[in-house]
Amino acid sequence: MYILLLPLLAAPLTARPFDSLPPARTRMAYEPAGRTVTITVGPFRLPAMGHDHDMMMMMMDGWAEDRSDPVTWPADTWLQGFQLRVVDGAGRELSRRLLHHWAVIDLDRRELVYPVAHRVMGGGAESGDVRLPPTVGVPLPAGHRLQAFFMWHNDSDQDLEAVYLKLTITWLPGNLQPRPVPVLPFWADVDFHPGQGGANRYDVPPGGSTRVAEFTVPVSGHLLVLSGHLHDYGASIRVEDALTGEILARVTARRDSDGAVREVSRELLGLWGPGPHFEANRRYLIVVVYDNPTGAPLTGVMGVIGGLFQPDDLKAWPAVDATNPDYQRDFAGFLRASTVAMANRTRMLP
Repeated sequence: MYILLLPLLAAPLTARPFDSLPPARTRMAYEPAGRTVTITVGPFRLPAMGHDHDMMMMMMDGWAEDRSDPVTWPADTWLQGFQLRVVDGAGRELSRRLLHHWAVIDLDRRELVYPVAHRVMGGGAESGDVRLPPTVGVPLPAGHRLQAFFMWHNDSDQDLEAVYLKLTITWLPGNLQPRPVPVLPFWADVDFHPGQGGANRYDVPPGGSTRVAEFTVPVSGHLLVLSGHLHDYGASIRVEDALTGEILARVTARRDSDGAVREVSRELLGLWGPGPHFEANRRYLIVVVYDNPTGAPLTGVMGVIGGLFQPDDLKAWPAVDATNPDYQRDFAGFLRASTVAMANRTRMLP
């Protein structure tokens, strides 16, 4: 897959002017006895941005993300959950809010909604860790290639040195009997443009707005869990049947008095029943609602849902196609974004 994509990035990747900043190291620890894989990426230097909204927008306009090296998954497994930590060089835990958002992609499986590399896990500053019950699991075969991408956001007034991202993934053996029910993470963006990064954002006028995007899924199945990612003053995200208008699921933001989003709810739709059923190729809507009492436009907001999907037939999940233009643009955008991140950090070094 890298061979197909590198020609799209020849200039930034082969003639990078940012070599004064050494790349962060990626280490993977496979612990069969504890049934964990821990991926550690770092160190990073995070310059203080204070509460400089303009600086954050400048970073996002360049879609400045960092990345890990690709790692090869070591065994046939069922993923059970993850714990994400941000730590310093001594292993002391730092605030998770240093991460604006993050994702781990599987280069060898496609997404449910889009023909791009599968986002196995991810979230925003307001997202928590995940632990699945042992009756369900995310199938991940040995040999699949994973890579992490993430955006830092140090809104404090203090530079942070030697910051590390530490992701611990828990799993069950692939030959477990009885077999867990196969589920796969999925996501959908109300303003998705493959590979364009900052274009996946929009502005909210004074008084608020509702934004809608249509999507389909190529395989039928049940929605078991839903959560989302919203910026400040975000209110809710819901999924509707485009034909009937029925609300299939809805998540809401928990906000501080100043509008800052601290958490987006996680709806366990399959806890007491099968969860809403999605039909292949039927039209659905993602509806994102923002309030805006500030009297000025809110710039650069996002609206993304993510959750767990139980396909009726796992074998019907479409195979990944690394020659698909959207796949190539999407992954090229990830790589280009991390090059921008290196440039931004270099410019802010003393």
